[in-house]
Amino acid sequence: MKWVAFLFGAFILLAGSAGVVAPSILIDVARQFNASGAFYPLAAIRVAFGLILIYVSPLSRVPKALRILGYIIVTLGVTTALAGRFAAGQAEESIDVWSRQTDTVVRLTSLALVALGGFVTYACAPMRPKA
Repeated sequence: MKWVAFLFGAFILLAGSAGVVAPSILIDVARQFNASGAFYPLAAIRVAFGLILIYVSPLSRVPKALRILGYIIVTLGVTTALAGRFAAGQAEESIDVWSRQTDTVVRLTSLALVALGGFVTYACAPMRPKA
């Protein structure tokens, strides 16, 4: 299961890197989630990712930090589902406002994704046996 968390982290790192290099890619992805009903799959992915992080945290390089991050991501997933249910219009407007920002703002957001993905891949990377 640890390799699944590692792959999630690598995907986030790759998406963030793509957003730094070409911000329009990240904007296009965000607009896809602006479609009606797209909040629920995103919420499910966030909750699943958070639960995976919580589950693998004892096996990671930084168990406490990974467990806390897992709880935060689960909370974000629940919040995303609630936004899709009760505040879809406001959530869509927030995404729309963000997508109209300058490339610098999108790149800063992408750097946050790079940091998150880098941390998860580091924490869940296979450990070398000690000599």
